[in-house]
Amino acid sequence: MNTKRLLIASLCSPVCLVLLGICDLALGQQAEKPNELIVGKLVYVAPMPNGLDQWIIDFLRRWGKYKVTSEQEGVDLVIEAANPEKGVKLETRGGTAQPKGADRPHLPNSKAESDELPPMSISVIDWVTSQPVWQADILKRKPKKDEGTLPAGPQTKIFARDMTSDQLAQKVVTTLREYEEGLEKSAAGKK
Repeated sequence: MNTKRLLIASLCSPVCLVLLGICDLALGQQAEKPNELIVGKLVYVAPMPNGLDQWIIDFLRRWGKYKVTSEQEGVDLVIEAANPEKGVKLETRGGTAQPKGADRPHLPNSKAESDELPPMSISVIDWVTSQPVWQADILKRKPKKDEGTLPAGPQTKIFARDMTSDQLAQKVVTTLREYEEGLEKSAAGKK
């Protein structure tokens, strides 16, 4: 009886080790998939307000990392702008729902909620997975003292007070480029 158990155990051990090795290899390959910003080549820039898309296309072409196309199908990355939706807060007055503070005048020096929400957010989306790989919230204000210069990251803020569309597009592409080059350096360091 003991020899039977030893025989089964000795046969199962190599099989289990092989299966574990295959699982580790599969998980390792999945974890090592490079960011689409590094390997992507073809980019579609969606229409944006104030001709911002045309300026972004111009600065992407100057950079030379990506080929910009006018067709959205089959690209690697999509760059699009979105306006975050601000929820309407309601309060009941006289049994009727009304927007909160609708009857009160807005004080010019008071901090409005719109200062906290970005008026626009620009995202780079992986076309295959529809997942964002980079996002910049465009804030129409100057940075506060404690904010200073923010490092380029997968989610960043761009302070765009008094910027024209071309200046904003240049800042967006420059920040995207800094992040992408940082990804390339870290990927090269892992090899």
